[in-house]
Amino acid sequence: MNRAEDEAGATMAEPYLTDVGWSGSALRVAGAIRRDGEPPAVPEMELVLRERDGGGLLRLPASATAENGLITFEALVDVASVERGEPLPGGLWDVDLAIGAPPEGRVFELGPERAPGLDTSPQRRFLPGAVTVAAYFGGRGTLSIDVGGRSHVAGTTAADGVAWDERRGEVVITGHIDRRWISMPVSGTLILTERRTRDTFEVIAALEESDDRLGYRAALPVTRAFVDDPLPRGSWDVALCIGFSGMHRELGVLAPGDPVDVQVWRRFRHVRVASSAAPDPLTITVGRA
Repeated sequence: MNRAEDEAGATMAEPYLTDVGWSGSALRVAGAIRRDGEPPAVPEMELVLRERDGGGLLRLPASATAENGLITFEALVDVASVERGEPLPGGLWDVDLAIGAPPEGRVFELGPERAPGLDTSPQRRFLPGAVTVAAYFGGRGTLSIDVGGRSHVAGTTAADGVAWDERRGEVVITGHIDRRWISMPVSGTLILTERRTRDTFEVIAALEESDDRLGYRAALPVTRAFVDDPLPRGSWDVALCIGFSGMHRELGVLAPGDPVDVQVWRRFRHVRVASSAAPDPLTITVGRA
């Protein structure tokens, strides 16, 4: 465990969480800090909310007390009225703890250190206007707040295979992800984005759960054998969107080792359908590249 030294020479471990939970529209965040030595006063503390995909920054007061070698802290994040009566704006907000007044103070991530038994499953609330808000622990164990449930990029995942289903005229994409960072997945969607026009094409991804992984399978129509609107011509980048607990995370799909390269019959002529190969991102090209 990392430790820091305060102005009195006492050493202080990183803060650990003891409670995260909703009370109405307010998220209560509580924790403690172990300290060796007795400081002259409890340090000033603030909860810091940083907008992950933007420049938003909010500082909220945190109360703190010292007893028996511990400094305990508590803060409330009222997402319905976080600043001057306004709700917390939509997006992803990472929750940190600032100890000491700036610029000398230090900022610590909250979540990697936490009390045994602390519930780490996503916790949801609904604001007026059917806005979903969820407090959750991300892949690195850090505490964040998701306002609005919009899709956000969460990294990449390698496809297990890309195959050609000749009978149905479909490109079948299969793969899996580590499900430890998600809770109760409810939907999967394969989203293809055309590189030049930025048009999108979506198909449902069937999900199959096991103890530590979440498998997916999506069939991409490229002829009119079974659907009226197959994947149009172009070069399409592939992403997997997983919906869970009112949130959506988008993973760029990486190509497997064996690509698909076939000629299909559409609009009275043969058209090439090909996929990229590892280690590149997965791209499906219909027509000339």
